[in-house]
Amino acid sequence: MPEKKYVSIFLEGRKIKVPEGYTVIEALWDTGHDIKRGVGCLSGLCGACAIAYLEPGGKRVKFGLGCQTIVKEGMNITVMPFFPSRTAHYKISQMEKPIEKLKEIYPELYMCQSCGFCSVACPEWINVSKVMSFLKDGEYEKATEMMLDCILCGLCASRCPRGIAPQIISLFVQRAIEKERPLPENLKKRLAELEDLKYEELWAEILKMDENRLKEFCENERKERV
Repeated sequence: MPEKKYVSIFLEGRKIKVPEGYTVIEALWDTGHDIKRGVGCLSGLCGACAIAYLEPGGKRVKFGLGCQTIVKEGMNITVMPFFPSRTAHYKISQMEKPIEKLKEIYPELYMCQSCGFCSVACPEWINVSKVMSFLKDGEYEKATEMMLDCILCGLCASRCPRGIAPQIISLFVQRAIEKERPLPENLKKRLAELEDLKYEELWAEILKMDENRLKEFCENERKERV
Protein backbone atom coordinates (compact mmCIF):
# COMPACT_ATOMS: atom_id res chain seq x y z
CA MET A 1 0.00 0.00 0.00
CA PRO A 2 1.48 3.40 -0.97
CA GLU A 3 2.43 5.67 1.91
CA LYS A 4 -0.15 8.33 2.64
CA LYS A 5 1.04 11.86 1.83
CA TYR A 6 0.15 14.83 3.99
CA VAL A 7 -0.22 18.59 3.56
CA SER A 8 -0.23 21.27 6.23
CA ILE A 9 -3.29 23.50 6.54
CA PHE A 10 -4.47 26.06 9.06
CA LEU A 11 -7.83 25.26 10.65
CA GLU A 12 -9.16 28.43 12.25
CA GLY A 13 -5.58 29.57 12.81
CA ARG A 14 -4.21 26.25 14.12
CA LYS A 15 -1.71 24.37 11.96
CA ILE A 16 -2.51 20.67 11.37
CA LYS A 17 -1.38 17.96 8.96
CA VAL A 18 -4.08 16.26 6.87
CA PRO A 19 -4.03 13.66 4.07
CA GLU A 20 -3.35 15.02 0.60
CA GLY A 21 -6.21 14.78 -1.90
CA TYR A 22 -8.94 14.71 0.74
CA THR A 23 -11.85 17.11 0.89
CA VAL A 24 -11.91 19.44 3.89
CA ILE A 25 -14.54 17.32 5.68
CA GLU A 26 -12.73 14.04 4.94
CA ALA A 27 -9.43 15.52 6.13
CA LEU A 28 -10.92 16.75 9.39
CA TRP A 29 -12.57 13.41 10.09
CA ASP A 30 -9.33 11.57 9.28
CA THR A 31 -7.43 13.69 11.81
CA GLY A 32 -9.90 13.06 14.63
CA HIS A 33 -12.07 16.16 14.44
CA ASP A 34 -15.56 15.15 15.54
CA ILE A 35 -17.52 17.27 13.07
CA LYS A 36 -21.22 16.41 12.89
CA ARG A 37 -23.06 19.73 12.89
CA GLY A 38 -22.91 21.31 9.48
CA VAL A 39 -22.40 18.03 7.64
CA GLY A 40 -25.21 16.72 5.46
CA CYS A 41 -25.29 14.87 2.15
CA LEU A 42 -21.51 14.98 1.39
CA SER A 43 -22.48 15.37 -2.27
CA GLY A 44 -22.51 19.15 -2.62
CA LEU A 45 -26.30 19.33 -2.72
CA CYS A 46 -27.54 20.28 0.75
CA GLY A 47 -25.29 23.30 1.43
CA ALA A 48 -24.76 22.39 5.09
CA CYS A 49 -20.93 22.39 5.15
CA ALA A 50 -20.09 25.94 4.08
CA ILE A 51 -16.48 27.00 4.55
CA ALA A 52 -14.37 30.10 4.02
CA TYR A 53 -10.72 29.70 3.02
CA LEU A 54 -7.64 31.59 1.92
CA GLU A 55 -5.24 29.90 -0.48
CA PRO A 56 -1.47 30.26 -0.08
CA GLY A 57 -0.41 33.65 -1.42
CA GLY A 58 -4.04 34.59 -1.94
CA LYS A 59 -5.37 38.00 -0.96
CA ARG A 60 -9.07 37.29 -1.20
CA VAL A 61 -11.12 34.93 0.95
CA LYS A 62 -13.02 32.31 -1.05
CA PHE A 63 -16.11 30.34 -0.14
CA GLY A 64 -17.10 26.77 -0.84
CA LEU A 65 -18.45 23.53 0.54
CA GLY A 66 -16.32 21.40 2.84
CA CYS A 67 -17.41 18.18 1.15
CA GLN A 68 -16.27 19.41 -2.29
CA THR A 69 -13.21 21.56 -1.63
CA ILE A 70 -9.88 19.68 -1.79
CA VAL A 71 -7.24 20.63 0.77
CA LYS A 72 -4.04 22.26 -0.47
CA GLU A 73 -0.74 22.96 1.20
CA GLY A 74 -0.93 26.14 3.27
CA MET A 75 -4.70 26.67 3.02
CA ASN A 76 -6.25 28.67 5.85
CA ILE A 77 -9.75 27.32 6.50
CA THR A 78 -12.68 28.01 8.78
CA VAL A 79 -15.88 25.98 8.93
CA MET A 80 -18.77 28.42 8.78
CA PRO A 81 -21.47 28.27 11.45
CA PHE A 82 -25.14 28.35 10.57
CA PHE A 83 -25.94 31.92 9.58
CA PRO A 84 -29.22 33.25 11.01
CA SER A 85 -31.50 34.87 8.45
CA ARG A 86 -34.90 36.46 8.85
CA THR A 87 -37.59 34.09 7.66
CA ALA A 88 -41.07 35.55 7.30
CA HIS A 89 -44.07 33.53 8.46
CA TYR A 90 -46.83 33.19 5.91
CA LYS A 91 -49.47 30.71 4.75
CA ILE A 92 -49.07 30.67 1.01
CA SER A 93 -52.04 28.32 0.57
CA GLN A 94 -54.30 31.07 1.93
CA MET A 95 -52.96 33.78 -0.39
CA GLU A 96 -54.84 34.41 -3.61
CA LYS A 97 -51.92 36.17 -5.36
CA PRO A 98 -48.89 35.66 -3.09
CA ILE A 99 -46.37 37.28 -5.45
CA GLU A 100 -48.16 40.60 -4.92
CA LYS A 101 -47.26 40.33 -1.22
CA LEU A 102 -43.51 40.17 -1.85
CA LYS A 103 -42.82 43.78 -0.87
CA GLU A 104 -44.92 43.40 2.27
CA ILE A 105 -43.36 40.10 3.37
CA TYR A 106 -39.73 40.87 2.44
CA PRO A 107 -39.36 44.67 2.31
CA GLU A 108 -35.58 44.38 2.80
CA LEU A 109 -35.29 43.09 -0.78
CA TYR A 110 -35.77 46.66 -2.02
CA MET A 111 -32.77 47.87 0.02
CA CYS A 112 -30.43 45.81 -2.18
CA GLN A 113 -27.73 48.04 -3.70
CA SER A 114 -26.33 45.39 -6.09
CA CYS A 115 -22.92 45.47 -4.39
CA GLY A 116 -22.24 41.91 -5.60
CA PHE A 117 -20.82 40.50 -2.34
CA CYS A 118 -23.50 37.78 -2.38
CA SER A 119 -22.46 36.61 -5.84
CA VAL A 120 -18.80 36.34 -4.81
CA ALA A 121 -19.75 34.12 -1.85
CA CYS A 122 -21.97 31.68 -3.77
CA PRO A 123 -20.34 28.21 -4.09
CA GLU A 124 -22.68 27.42 -7.00
CA TRP A 125 -21.48 30.48 -9.01
CA ILE A 126 -24.97 31.97 -9.15
CA ASN A 127 -25.10 35.68 -9.95
CA VAL A 128 -27.18 36.32 -6.83
CA SER A 129 -26.96 40.09 -7.20
CA LYS A 130 -28.57 39.80 -10.66
CA VAL A 131 -31.30 37.61 -9.17
CA MET A 132 -32.10 40.32 -6.63
CA SER A 133 -32.29 42.90 -9.44
CA PHE A 134 -34.71 40.70 -11.38
CA LEU A 135 -36.90 40.29 -8.30
CA LYS A 136 -37.01 44.03 -7.67
CA ASP A 137 -37.98 44.60 -11.31
CA GLY A 138 -40.72 41.95 -11.25
CA GLU A 139 -38.82 39.55 -13.54
CA TYR A 140 -39.78 36.58 -11.36
CA GLU A 141 -39.43 33.81 -13.92
CA LYS A 142 -35.88 34.91 -14.83
CA ALA A 143 -34.94 35.12 -11.15
CA THR A 144 -36.24 31.67 -10.25
CA GLU A 145 -34.58 30.13 -13.31
CA MET A 146 -31.22 31.45 -12.10
CA MET A 147 -31.79 30.11 -8.58
CA LEU A 148 -32.51 26.50 -9.61
CA ASP A 149 -29.03 25.45 -8.43
CA CYS A 150 -29.34 27.22 -5.07
CA ILE A 151 -28.51 24.84 -2.19
CA LEU A 152 -29.66 27.22 0.60
CA CYS A 153 -26.23 27.32 2.25
CA GLY A 154 -26.79 30.93 3.34
CA LEU A 155 -23.33 32.21 2.36
CA CYS A 156 -24.94 34.96 0.27
CA ALA A 157 -26.85 36.19 3.32
CA SER A 158 -23.69 36.12 5.45
CA ARG A 159 -22.01 38.64 3.12
CA CYS A 160 -24.92 41.07 2.68
CA PRO A 161 -24.30 44.45 4.37
CA ARG A 162 -28.06 45.11 4.30
CA GLY A 163 -29.06 41.92 6.10
CA ILE A 164 -30.89 40.49 3.09
CA ALA A 165 -31.27 36.71 2.77
CA PRO A 166 -31.48 36.09 -1.02
CA GLN A 167 -31.92 32.34 -0.63
CA ILE A 168 -34.97 32.76 1.61
CA ILE A 169 -36.57 35.47 -0.53
CA SER A 170 -36.13 33.53 -3.76
CA LEU A 171 -37.65 30.46 -2.13
CA PHE A 172 -40.78 32.47 -1.34
CA VAL A 173 -40.93 33.72 -4.94
CA GLN A 174 -40.61 30.18 -6.32
CA ARG A 175 -43.47 29.05 -4.12
CA ALA A 176 -45.55 32.09 -5.02
CA ILE A 177 -45.32 31.70 -8.79
CA GLU A 178 -45.94 27.95 -8.57
CA LYS A 179 -49.05 28.65 -6.49
CA GLU A 180 -50.53 30.69 -9.35
CA ARG A 181 -49.43 28.30 -12.08
CA PRO A 182 -52.13 25.72 -13.09
CA LEU A 183 -51.40 22.11 -12.20
CA PRO A 184 -50.64 19.65 -15.03
CA GLU A 185 -53.65 17.51 -15.98
CA ASN A 186 -52.00 14.23 -15.00
CA LEU A 187 -51.18 15.63 -11.54
CA LYS A 188 -54.75 16.90 -11.12
CA LYS A 189 -56.01 13.42 -11.94
CA ARG A 190 -53.70 11.72 -9.46
CA LEU A 191 -54.57 14.19 -6.66
CA ALA A 192 -58.26 13.58 -7.28
CA GLU A 193 -57.69 9.82 -7.06
CA LEU A 194 -55.87 10.22 -3.76
CA GLU A 195 -58.59 12.47 -2.41
CA ASP A 196 -61.22 9.87 -3.34
CA LEU A 197 -59.16 7.17 -1.56
CA LYS A 198 -59.04 5.18 -4.80
CA TYR A 199 -56.02 3.18 -3.67
CA GLU A 200 -56.98 2.71 -0.02
CA GLU A 201 -57.84 -1.00 -0.37
CA LEU A 202 -54.77 -1.68 -2.51
CA TRP A 203 -52.46 -0.06 0.07
CA ALA A 204 -54.05 -2.11 2.85
CA GLU A 205 -53.34 -5.25 0.83
CA ILE A 206 -49.73 -4.21 0.09
CA LEU A 207 -49.01 -3.58 3.77
CA LYS A 208 -49.91 -7.19 4.57
CA MET A 209 -47.51 -8.66 1.99
CA ASP A 210 -44.28 -10.37 3.01
CA GLU A 211 -41.04 -9.61 1.14
CA ASN A 212 -41.43 -12.35 -1.49
CA ARG A 213 -45.04 -11.51 -2.21
CA LEU A 214 -44.15 -7.81 -2.49
CA LYS A 215 -41.38 -8.54 -5.00
CA GLU A 216 -43.79 -10.65 -7.07
CA PHE A 217 -46.41 -7.89 -6.97
CA CYS A 218 -43.92 -5.21 -8.07
CA GLU A 219 -42.61 -7.38 -10.89
CA ASN A 220 -46.14 -7.99 -12.20
CA GLU A 221 -46.91 -4.25 -12.03
CA ARG A 222 -43.70 -3.49 -13.94
CA LYS A 223 -44.57 -5.99 -16.70
CA GLU A 224 -48.06 -4.53 -17.09
CA ARG A 225 -46.64 -1.02 -17.60
CA VAL A 226 -44.03 -2.01 -20.21
